[in-house]
Amino acid sequence: MNTYRRTLIRTALLLGVVASSSTQALTIQFDYRYDQGFFSAQERRDRLEQAAGFFAGVRDSLAPIAPSVDDHWSVWFHNPSNLGGGQVREDNLFVAADTLRVFVGGAAMGAGVLGYATTGTLEGVSGSAGFVDAVTSRGQSNTYGPGATDYGVWGGAIAFNSDASWHWGATEAGLDASRSDFLTTAVHELGHILGYGPADSWAAQQQGGLFLGAAAMAAYGGPVPVGGAHWAEGVTGHYAGQPQETLLDPSTPAGMRQYPTDLDYAGLQDIGWEVRAVPLPPALWLMGSGIMLMALTAARRKTTVDKH
Repeated sequence: MNTYRRTLIRTALLLGVVASSSTQALTIQFDYRYDQGFFSAQERRDRLEQAAGFFAGVRDSLAPIAPSVDDHWSVWFHNPSNLGGGQVREDNLFVAADTLRVFVGGAAMGAGVLGYATTGTLEGVSGSAGFVDAVTSRGQSNTYGPGATDYGVWGGAIAFNSDASWHWGATEAGLDASRSDFLTTAVHELGHILGYGPADSWAAQQQGGLFLGAAAMAAYGGPVPVGGAHWAEGVTGHYAGQPQETLLDPSTPAGMRQYPTDLDYAGLQDIGWEVRAVPLPPALWLMGSGIMLMALTAARRKTTVDKH
């Protein structure tokens, strides 16, 4: 399993292409079965739903993973509530169409790391050709290899650092340098499950430390400095018409809320998602919009002292 290390809202998403009528808004379905109390408070679950709302303009047509009697698949991933306790396995998990299933929990990680996201490792995928394609690519074409242009994933798992001092607010009120913003971290980790890092279509557009995706270059004004699963440290996009460090760069300052920039959304478009130009008001998450993610790798998020 590959591992990446790493420590949102624009009023209107200006870069988007208009999705075809066959595509649907993605749904992120959070699964708490491995949680051991970290998300027992409704406020904390609300922040996850708020984070999912930042992807309300992302669309695709993802095939359901619906095993029949002759179909089988398993996925291994780190227990999001016990990263040191080895991996867990889910067998014949059902994932609805246009949905990503994301297991969440809180795990002790010490200082410096805020979250860990993984899309796991598939095992024993068998059955009809359509079922195998649904598990491995969600019905998308050309999702693997150095020439990949699209991405499809079942979902993933995200562990949040239970040792961290979190700001759980829906707004920035009360957020100071002694706390890390949970919403910012959650949106960042969801971005990894959506393909920043694990997607072959993300890697396929990198050359010599630069990202050459058409949408990203249009937003940035040329090739974008990149480092593995992230935009390079300090790369800026625009949020609400103003310059802002990208949300998907390697670190986030404590005491600050960051939003996805036009460049962050452009990267999703280059990975293979369809991104609509839609308004994203601060309370959009209340409308119940969400998203689903897929991949076979992992991502971590960390803070950096020089930005605190």
